Amino acid sequence: MLSKDLEKIEDLQVRKNVSLLPLTSFRIGGPAHLFLVPRTLKALEQTISYLGNRSISYKVLGQGSNLFINDKGVKMVMTLAALNRIHSPPGHPFRTVSVEAGCRLKSLISWSTRNGLCGLENLSGIPASVGGAISMNAGADKCSMAEAIDAVQFTGPDGSCWFRRDQLQFDYRFFRLPDNALISAARIQLGKSSPDQIRRNVRKVMYKRRTTQPVGKPSAGCVFRNPPGDSAGKLIDQCGLKGLRIGDAEVSKKHANFIVNRGKASAVQVMDLLKIIRERVKKEADVELVPEVSIWGMET
Repeated sequence: MLSKDLEKIEDLQVRKNVSLLPLTSFRIGGPAHLFLVPRTLKALEQTISYLGNRSISYKVLGQGSNLFINDKGVKMVMTLAALNRIHSPPGHPFRTVSVEAGCRLKSLISWSTRNGLCGLENLSGIPASVGGAISMNAGADKCSMAEAIDAVQFTGPDGSCWFRRDQLQFDYRFFRLPDNALISAARIQLGKSSPDQIRRNVRKVMYKRRTTQPVGKPSAGCVFRNPPGDSAGKLIDQCGLKGLRIGDAEVSKKHANFIVNRGKASAVQVMDLLKIIRERVKKEADVELVPEVSIWGMET
């Protein structure tokens, strides 16, 4: 039996029928029938090797921020939340920080601030894990994770290996992952500044985020990628769609590229809203909007 075999892997926690709804910022989604928590890199390698050699698919859950999930749930989910260490790797300058993929981006920025290391301030407020932020090349105000990456460690069925920045392919909200591999760690290159100056920069970024986005309401962040030279939020707003609501799923009145959960929104309601938005923007602006969020278990 699959779960019994996985339970034999040392330092791998195997849980059954875990609700994913409270683990996402959207507060939408059914259960994971199997929920895997590797607590060491070795456990992660053994788990991926076992699953890969048997062609068993799984999903990787970070902080659950740019994600919404089918109400029926998914078969298997792995989280790297237990792999969250930050340190300065031997042989590298202090401004090079090694961080495991399960570390929260917020925790990395706080650690960097305390140590007088700058460069990530514009990413403040993005509720992502480091691995998730890299995998979608998260960013804000023309700043993205790609600019800070020195190297990325991938883990696949054959083990773990590091790739330098010049071996990696980033684009707008895009990062090319090797087949059958996930991000397990990264080296981040930062600058030097005073902790007080970094805190001031973080406060400015957070103030702007609070005043322009529906911070505090369940959402999956920006729903669509910005088209080249344009703004998805502006296009949706110009189509008069702010405040459009299906059940408890609503186009934010503060920022049209956010869909907020007003209470008990379902994945089906969100998908219906996405369809209406895409069709209206295509009809009125002749622009094909592309989802920025990851969607598990449903067709876009």
